[in-house]
Amino acid sequence: MKDFSLFHNSFVVTKTSTYHLSIMLNQSGYSYCIVDTVRKNCVGIKNVNFDNVESKDDYYKNIEKHLNDDIFLSKAYKSIDFIYASERSTLVPKKLFDKKRLKEHFCFLEKLNDYEELHFNKLNRTDAVNIFSIPSYLTTLMVNKFPELKFYHQASIFIDNTLKKSNEVGEMIGIMMFNSFFDLSYCKSGKLILYNNFEIKSESDFVYHVINMMQQLQVKKNITIYLSGDIEKKEKKYQLLSKYHKNLKIIKITDNSECKFSFKEVPEHFLTNLLNIQ
Repeated sequence: MKDFSLFHNSFVVTKTSTYHLSIMLNQSGYSYCIVDTVRKNCVGIKNVNFDNVESKDDYYKNIEKHLNDDIFLSKAYKSIDFIYASERSTLVPKKLFDKKRLKEHFCFLEKLNDYEELHFNKLNRTDAVNIFSIPSYLTTLMVNKFPELKFYHQASIFIDNTLKKSNEVGEMIGIMMFNSFFDLSYCKSGKLILYNNFEIKSESDFVYHVINMMQQLQVKKNITIYLSGDIEKKEKKYQLLSKYHKNLKIIKITDNSECKFSFKEVPEHFLTNLLNIQ
């Protein structure tokens, strides 16, 4: 995703206390949206790609520098949400979930690394809890900067959004693209049948995982695949997938959100997670 920084003409810097700030951080950079909660209008968007990230120290220094240098991240906001985008999370049925057993739940499928801590989101549209890890230095940095922020994992928002869409369209596949991986969900009439994420090393990797999943689950051939996140129709990933599956749609923020989006310079599906957290 390209770098951008855009603000609506209705943005008033002295009124940020009535605005909501949503920040999403991944391994390649960060994005944020600023929403006027009174008018329900997105009034600011930004995306920054980190340069020269070769180690955890480089990554941390990039985050710290941008948090300190970005004047709009030094304002007071009505509310703040922080989304950590990663491949490492696990879903647990609500009936089996026990807050005291977070590590046991998480380590059933994932490994908890040193200097990581666990967080969880209770999903709104399915009987599951998403448990995810965040490096401790990130949580410390974010809480020191934004004491009242709430932590989310991108899969939590993605799953809820695709379930909401499935209530409208029935059977569907949802895909949320990131730089090095993608989330995939398969839903039927508002019920989650499958969620997983996959690493992307090439365009063929991406297409293989999608088509293989469809074959394994024996989904109907004309099912609609709704794409969002870091992807455009002109990209090789999209073009290659369209050769194997014709029914592709780019999902819009307005499909799932009451928030207005007025920035024509940036495709709105880039920021689906950030605006649909509202």
